[in-house]
Amino acid sequence: MTQPADRDAVQFTRESATRIANVVRTVELGVPKLNPLMFDRLVDGGGGKVFRICTFTGAWAINSPKTVTFKYQTATPNTASVTNLFFPYPENGTKDCAIAKDGTAWFLVDVPLVVATLQTATITYMTGGSATLDTATCGIVFTPATATAVVLSVTTNNTYITFKS
Repeated sequence: MTQPADRDAVQFTRESATRIANVVRTVELGVPKLNPLMFDRLVDGGGGKVFRICTFTGAWAINSPKTVTFKYQTATPNTASVTNLFFPYPENGTKDCAIAKDGTAWFLVDVPLVVATLQTATITYMTGGSATLDTATCGIVFTPATATAVVLSVTTNNTYITFKS
């Protein structure tokens, strides 16, 4: 048996593997009352999924937990408590999300972002004008010259990202 530089894996020579297989066969065939040797999967300590697609409802503050529901799983338990470490999510409604497991804790990985839409408005503005003196009232009458333009309406909010509905 050799131990590689990567400490997570062990490599056996063919002779060692054959010797281990012979011992296992002898034990399994020699004592009928015993169950065969079983080994747990090494992924996530027991074979559990570490990446899931879920849904959640409502706003989700940064550094706070929320209960999410696993998509495509009907058997219970089909929820998990997930912590949002990266960005506040201000909108209400039900949204899809991706989560990942680190050890025994679940964390929010991603939610769909909004595709930006632009709005325009037409405004009228003054480009100049002319003034005349009304000698009867000693008043000045101003007549503006106007023009119109199409303006792109842009609204920003520096406290959060807007997500897809």
